[in-house]
Amino acid sequence: MTDRFPGLHDERQWVLNQAAADFYLLQNRLYPRRAALEWVGNRYRLTVRERELLNRGVFGQAEALARKAKRRCASALGGQCLVVDGHNVQITVESAVLGRPLLKANDGAVRDVAGQSARYRLSETSEVALDMIFQFLGIFRPGRVDFLFDAPMSHSGMLASACRRRLKSLGLDGDARAVPVPEREMTRAECIVAGSDRAVLDACSRWHDLAHEVIDLSCPCNMFVDFSDLILAQSRRS
Repeated sequence: MTDRFPGLHDERQWVLNQAAADFYLLQNRLYPRRAALEWVGNRYRLTVRERELLNRGVFGQAEALARKAKRRCASALGGQCLVVDGHNVQITVESAVLGRPLLKANDGAVRDVAGQSARYRLSETSEVALDMIFQFLGIFRPGRVDFLFDAPMSHSGMLASACRRRLKSLGLDGDARAVPVPEREMTRAECIVAGSDRAVLDACSRWHDLAHEVIDLSCPCNMFVDFSDLILAQSRRS
């Protein structure tokens, strides 16, 4: 088995691998998600963190494939309207810069697993991450880019202001705002959504994993908890 779970001992690697496969199987058999996660977690004596990895990274085949079918690559962004889930993308890229493990889910999304949202603060790393994000946008140049930040979170207005300055510097059409509930404004049918939040991916018509693409371009890393192979081949067990 490949080392899919950085930072875990070999024994826990094996346990989490088996638990993920069982959780995937139960999802394919349409068991209630919460009950299936509890059963698998208790059977393999998973920690709270390990259960959260499964919850954020493993989905039944139909759900995973439906999301993957709506995913758009970087080359599809040119001239398109892009709506960015600001904190989602920003925090994920910052985690990569800091060398924190990220999660590759089997629905095609890369997600942050450090749980920093409630404690998020602007730092020098924030500036580095913003530079990386806008370097990517400068290369692939969407027709319009709108950043939406979660207003209740600290420094959301400052992040929005920093994005507006960078958009102007690059000559990109767009805006950046702090709004009470960003998710309500992210699913306009004509726009591609940039983010990895599960509810947003299900509600939108097209999405782009901006954080993942930015990381691959600017600071490729292998610090992934990787569930991406739990699809198709594993479904034969169902």
